[in-house]
Amino acid sequence: MSTALLRRRGAARVSGVLGVCALVSTGVVISSTAASAEEETVTETLQTFAAEAFAPQADELPTGLVEAIQRDLGISAEEYLANAAAAKVAADVSAQLVEAGVDINATVIDGQDVTLYVEAEADVAAAEAVGAKVEIGSPPDEHDYSDYDFEPKVDHKGGYGFFTQADETSGFRCSVGFSGYTPDGDDRFLTAGHCGLDSETYEQLAGPVYHLPLEAPIGPPPQGEDPPPLNIGDEIGDITDGSMHFGPEFENYDAGLVDITNPDFNGIPQVAGWAGGQGNPDENSITIYDSIDAVVGAEACKSGSTSGWTCGTIETAEQTVDFNTGERVTGFIFDACMLGGDSGGSIIVGNYALGVNSGSDFGPDCDTGSFGIGFAVSGGQYNALDVLGDQWELNVAVNTPSVTAPEDGGESGQSVTFEGTVEGAGTNHRVTVSVDGGEPVEGEVTAEGAFSVALPEDLEPGEHTYAVQAFYGNHSQSEVAEGSWTVTEAPPVEELAVDSPSEGQTTGNARPEFSGTGQPGATVTLAVGDTEYGTAEVGEDGAWAITPGSDLPVGVRFDAVVTQTFEEDTQEVTVADLGIEAADVTITAPEDGSTVAGDVVFEGTSFGGATIGLLLEQAADAAADPQPRLGLRAEGEDDVEEWAGEFEIDDAGNWTFDPAEDLPEGEYTITAQATLEGGDPELSDSEAVATFTVANGDDDGNGEDGDEDLPDTGSSGTTWMIVGGVALLLAGGAAVAVRARRNTTA
Repeated sequence: MSTALLRRRGAARVSGVLGVCALVSTGVVISSTAASAEEETVTETLQTFAAEAFAPQADELPTGLVEAIQRDLGISAEEYLANAAAAKVAADVSAQLVEAGVDINATVIDGQDVTLYVEAEADVAAAEAVGAKVEIGSPPDEHDYSDYDFEPKVDHKGGYGFFTQADETSGFRCSVGFSGYTPDGDDRFLTAGHCGLDSETYEQLAGPVYHLPLEAPIGPPPQGEDPPPLNIGDEIGDITDGSMHFGPEFENYDAGLVDITNPDFNGIPQVAGWAGGQGNPDENSITIYDSIDAVVGAEACKSGSTSGWTCGTIETAEQTVDFNTGERVTGFIFDACMLGGDSGGSIIVGNYALGVNSGSDFGPDCDTGSFGIGFAVSGGQYNALDVLGDQWELNVAVNTPSVTAPEDGGESGQSVTFEGTVEGAGTNHRVTVSVDGGEPVEGEVTAEGAFSVALPEDLEPGEHTYAVQAFYGNHSQSEVAEGSWTVTEAPPVEELAVDSPSEGQTTGNARPEFSGTGQPGATVTLAVGDTEYGTAEVGEDGAWAITPGSDLPVGVRFDAVVTQTFEEDTQEVTVADLGIEAADVTITAPEDGSTVAGDVVFEGTSFGGATIGLLLEQAADAAADPQPRLGLRAEGEDDVEEWAGEFEIDDAGNWTFDPAEDLPEGEYTITAQATLEGGDPELSDSEAVATFTVANGDDDGNGEDGDEDLPDTGSSGTTWMIVGGVALLLAGGAAVAVRARRNTTA
């Protein structure tokens, strides 16, 4: 068929740019400071990968691809694969953060250094927690894309060329994006939406669709000449009805589907490598393991039937451009060459499907132009899976799981967890484990390809077989990893015993040692209520001991719970009614038997949280009136006047009382009592007594024979004044100062 039968779209000029859209990843607490992060958890963190670790995979890459990476990106194949792995993890982590409520504007990678651009300060902590450098705002846009001419690229394995019949005399040439499946598992590939629509009416082309057998990329036509005739190959299928999303009715989209109905064609999860440049399409083909979201700075390579294999760097993760033919597309911008007929072709990062070729300002060859736009497979505000996900799923190669536990031919206990890895897999994959041909148990895969699947029930001792298989979507699956192992009966777990302290025991040591016996290797934990006070490992001799890391509750009765954990076995022993004796109250000033001046300040010690009561009694004088008794809190005492003064007590129970008035000369007895609100009196209550003499050195005539009564306070009261310990001080006051009036007789 001559080129006269081909109707080509003219070059499109960008008429405007809507601006960089925020990158919104889909997909995997932290607890974030963002508003909606309370119920979500970010399970992944950013990873870096050593290039040398990818040497085995790099050795398997086709020579042409290695040459293209070195030529276009200036890095080694090992670096390319390591950076691709880092970009994949960065995309997955970014998607998890977005799902957790973190407002991310963009994810940018430079080699393997990741910067997350967040919307506000409230998002910073969560983004930093995954190991990223964090900036508030959006990354600087180095390019005004309105300065570039973008045009839709109209021209099997991804990257192959195909021809769509438009009418009896014309059609369009494009490239295959990625192989995939219908919901029923039939072959259906993804391409650009504009490849299946009439360029003027936007109606779906009549079809059918034909394969273009090529031994090399078609290449741009010589300037000023018509393109060479096409070798139209076998009919492969038809455009999927209603799938072509492009143009005014589907603004921002450029994705469509083609059904492969010819049984001679079989879609496979590969992208044509074109010998790493302009060679045979089947040389250096790349296997697809998953999809990836666009990350600024990631190295990406594209495959297309016109220019073959070219590589570049993602400049913008999501950008809206207007084609001069009137269409608008939102996608990622990268700087690999893309020419007419490359449209719909594959764009990859490493072994991951990134997007399909949509348009570029390159033309007529790769020496004239700067940027191309790709429409994303996943991620971003607009992507193929969002609009076509109910009609298509990506065809990927799923590697056979490598099972590391239980070891094939080895032994395990009765409680079994299968562990291993699936090379190239990520969070979009899953694995199933079937034991002895029973119902499969499903588990998730991490971003690094690791899996862990715990069987719901213990297995009987004896030999068992397993079958482990990995899946992606509904139709991509791995070979089955099979093996057998022997389950041995676990020896009985030694009973936990607490030898000391015993039930009801009390001590004055606030951190008494707990000791006993248990299962060697088990973990033993000491707790009172919700507070944990220490842990220990049971020794080989079965003995354990725990000294609390902080003081146990003082002055009250409590139950201590000791817990032993060993594999799946948990045991508890409760030691009830324990008690820590509070320190006895003391009077340190005045000393017992001492002589002091009338402005004496009373001091003493007790324990944290104590309530202190004081009672002052003057020695009786038969010739004088009955002597008053002054006190701060004295239950059961009906002849005690309230004692005015300033009372203080600190957190440790050290107390002082400064009476409001000096004491007259005479002999006195001071009694101090300590109690604890809600405490056990046997553990917390105590009393101290001191006698002293006040000698002021002169007689002011207010008493008989130089003796003076306690001061007349002008008020009445018959109870001790309550002085709360630390709690009262924290409330902001010293002891209430209330003057006490001396009792009088009629």
